Amino acid sequence: MTPIHRRALLAAIAGLAATGPAAAAAPARIYLMRGLFDVFSLGMDRLASHLRREGHRATVLGVASADALTAEIISRRRAMPEETMVVIGHSLGADAAIRIANRVAAAGAAPLALVVTFDPTSRQELRGGARRVVNLYQSNNGWAVPVNRGPAFAGRFANEDLRDASGINHLNIDKIGALHRRVIGWVAEAVAEGAAPSRRAPAAPRR
Repeated sequence: MTPIHRRALLAAIAGLAATGPAAAAAPARIYLMRGLFDVFSLGMDRLASHLRREGHRATVLGVASADALTAEIISRRRAMPEETMVVIGHSLGADAAIRIANRVAAAGAAPLALVVTFDPTSRQELRGGARRVVNLYQSNNGWAVPVNRGPAFAGRFANEDLRDASGINHLNIDKIGALHRRVIGWVAEAVAEGAAPSRRAPAAPRR
């Protein structure tokens, strides 16, 4: 094998390594926000446990930590824009998740990969800060409201009203296994999209 052929083979192997399963399986960093008093949103803890079993880094916080978390997220989005980052919240934690996305946008930081809200309680306009937002809510339970998509938001967006779903209410919507499985699937999609070549930093020029 000539030196030129050897260099070409090594370059091909390096390319395969960069796009192989290990790169595609990079875990997401996920923050889950509980609602009032940290006692009514324990489904966030259960969902976090499921996500950890999938290999993701999942942290559960109370809504009182929202401001500190926002600062941490903006710092990480600036330092590691390629990281797949997800924010999930229930009730007041869902309200906080939308505010976090808006503040990420206002700071000019890289958008979150995914935001999922369970039954937010205050009507807010989503202005940016995320590539995908899904609001799971129940319009007839006396608490939840839809999220308003603002004109500046350019990502994927869905308000999914579960008003006809039996056995679901504001206090247990965050604990429903079928919804957890859907969220886990959305996180997997976000990870796969983050690993796609179009999302990666360009390779350094060859000298």
